[in-house]
Amino acid sequence: MSLAAGRQLYSFDTSALIDGLERFYPIKNFPGIWEGIDSLIDDGRLLVSEEAWREAVSADAPLKEWCEDTAAGRDRCICSTDDVVATTAGEIVFQFPGWVTRGKKNTADPFVIAVAEAHTCGVISGETNGGPGRPKIPYVCAQRGVPHHRFVDVIVAEGWVLHR
Repeated sequence: MSLAAGRQLYSFDTSALIDGLERFYPIKNFPGIWEGIDSLIDDGRLLVSEEAWREAVSADAPLKEWCEDTAAGRDRCICSTDDVVATTAGEIVFQFPGWVTRGKKNTADPFVIAVAEAHTCGVISGETNGGPGRPKIPYVCAQRGVPHHRFVDVIVAEGWVLHR
């Protein structure tokens, strides 16, 4: 399923934000992209699960600083873990035992997918591949019928054009 511009909602994983800020599109070089991301947040179209937000604010300096910029109000994108999200995340963990290592690895991932399912949107992550023996977000999304995309796909779907 491809992303369609317009009112598309996105459930962002921490890895997508890290890809954007630190790997591919630093704010100082691509301010227009980050203005677009802030617009998505303003419009309520960019969602970050509580668990992924916790990961983000404990990440490397660029992402932590971006999240904690109180003037920007980015914390408005935090999607609370309500009963629906919690139940769905639990179902995902049950379906993929061993994927989440308590307190160590992938703890936010089921919640990122659960938010996408609860809000009928796609997951945006920096992860690739995965499989039955080593699940990753794209694989789990495919198994659950949830669209998975990368950060650049949001740029394309939203029609953001960068000018010099």
